Amino acid sequence: YYIHTLLSNASKPLILIPATEVQALFDDIKKELRLLVYFPKEEKEPGFLLSFEEEGIPLPRYLGRFDLDHSLDEMEAKIPAYTDRDNGEHKLDDRSFAAFKKKMEAAIEATKQKSKTQRDKKKKERIGTKQGWCEQLKRAQCYLGMRPRTMPDMPNPMEDPNISPREFERAMKRYQLSKGVDLPEIIVAEPSPFTFQDDVVFVCVDVEAYEKDSRPITEIGVSTLDTNDLIGLSPGEGGKIWMKKIRSRHFRIKETAHLHNSEYVTGCADRFEPEFGVSEWISFKEAPQVIASCFRPPYSRPVDHTNGKGDVQTKDNVPNGRDTTKRQLILVGHDIKMDIDYLRKLGYDVANLSNLIEALDTADLYRAWKHEQNPSKLGTILMEMEMIGWNLHNAGNDAAYTLQALIGIVIGSRQSSLTTMQSQIAQRNAALEREARDRAKEEADEWAAADTEGGDGGPPNPLPRFGWPTPDQPVTGTSNKPRPNKLANSKDRRAEKMATEMHAQGQKSKKIEAKQLQHPELEIKSEPWIADEEEVGSFAQSITEKLAFLEEGRAAEGGGVKLPVVKGTTAAKW
Repeated sequence: YYIHTLLSNASKPLILIPATEVQALFDDIKKELRLLVYFPKEEKEPGFLLSFEEEGIPLPRYLGRFDLDHSLDEMEAKIPAYTDRDNGEHKLDDRSFAAFKKKMEAAIEATKQKSKTQRDKKKKERIGTKQGWCEQLKRAQCYLGMRPRTMPDMPNPMEDPNISPREFERAMKRYQLSKGVDLPEIIVAEPSPFTFQDDVVFVCVDVEAYEKDSRPITEIGVSTLDTNDLIGLSPGEGGKIWMKKIRSRHFRIKETAHLHNSEYVTGCADRFEPEFGVSEWISFKEAPQVIASCFRPPYSRPVDHTNGKGDVQTKDNVPNGRDTTKRQLILVGHDIKMDIDYLRKLGYDVANLSNLIEALDTADLYRAWKHEQNPSKLGTILMEMEMIGWNLHNAGNDAAYTLQALIGIVIGSRQSSLTTMQSQIAQRNAALEREARDRAKEEADEWAAADTEGGDGGPPNPLPRFGWPTPDQPVTGTSNKPRPNKLANSKDRRAEKMATEMHAQGQKSKKIEAKQLQHPELEIKSEPWIADEEEVGSFAQSITEKLAFLEEGRAAEGGGVKLPVVKGTTAAKW
């Protein structure tokens, strides 16, 4: 239902739903979910529940039913414009209108309050999402030894009255460090300043599917980074040295080898970068066990999965007697949720791993670093770190580059974290300063072009013939063309316009001679003449008098006088 509010400050009608339908919804919620939902009390939410039982007030009109095929917005657009019929058969008296107005104002205020509540809720959700990204980035820094874990039990030296001034300074630094505040500067030529939290192994997964049907999986890329390999090793500029410790594998599915992506993305399943390794062929049946082996020692080191007998390698028959100690794992990906879903389609659910701590998404980590709302593509992130991603959309390459991006983001964010906000403020201030300088230069150039050296100012600039100019119409230049005066009455301006337009015709100006006035038209004939400014002024005065005469006649008889078209002017109706 809808109803026009009849309020001048309301831009559109109110949309209403019968209370009986809402109550039926509340009853279903109570029955199915065992939750008690009810209408708010009038004193708490005035305007939420409206009644139209009073006599003489407008009633809601039926609009229709909205569903999946007919949205509320579409129906709202079909509401007819307000007419007197919307008031009912009787017009509202003062008392009825006052009551109706109060009811409508309460309803509109309730709508505004609801919108404000929704905006506040969405704002809180956005802040929570951003906070999650930033906390995820800090945890990634801890895993790679770029940030210490906080120690909540560390005593605050401010609360110790017996501490000496010299000891207070050292204790305060330890306290701030334990809270993750005032961290030391990262030196990329030296090993990590803090321990690698939990000694984790990062496992990055990327899965490629057929572009025209997401069910057939075509490629799987898995890359790992063991933090034990980074102990005592400096990351290098941008983490380049650490990136060399990444181990990568690329699996192609035999059953979908004939499917190639080319329409929506440029597929390159056959171009796994040689620096990362060599592609391996597996079947759908082997895929779950092969993927599982990458989450166990030796963590994506290339091995013979079939050991010459066709049997897939497991943790019990890994060659070379490698360490099989269970390690804490961190799953990494770029838009990782999609890759997790693809792995489940293959029959492997990484969430079932008991030693999996969490999943890190480089898209979110990059947003936290750069304070950006929208996600960036992997190639964009690599370019930001001055890296080139060769043959992206190859699952093996993407997995390797995603781990490289993780390293670059962690190190880059720690190098800039202490000055990120200051840098952003400085950039904004610099932009404003550039804009101000550009405006000042442009203004100076204009004055330089206007105030040329030499000269005597030219001939005098006479006053305009038809009154003084207004402040927004200053007398400038050397033109002797009469300028309109906004303070003059309307007849003077019309006469002046007609005269000046005819003067602008130059030697082709027309001489107008008024003849007999036959109501409601004034016949005007013309013949060539040459006029100077004096004649134009005199002619303008003559036209002014005729316009005054015509207006008097119009006022007396209530008729209309139509001036015919004169060359250089336009027709006017009165």
